[in-house]
Amino acid sequence: MITIQLNGESESLPEDSTIIDLLTRIGSDGKTVATLVNDQVVRPPERTAHALCEGDRVEILVFAGGG
Repeated sequence: MITIQLNGESESLPEDSTIIDLLTRIGSDGKTVATLVNDQVVRPPERTAHALCEGDRVEILVFAGGG
């Protein structure tokens, strides 16, 4: 297991988890979110290959519409 910071909270994940694995775990299809790892944007095409590491800081930002 590894421990990351997800939106400021500790989260334990299996080793070799990717951003897609994390999104699935939290119930997101990934279509309406932006993902940052250690302050770097990870674009949707890169999410399946981007492995998370011990201590990574992950921010998942949800797009909200309104007017």
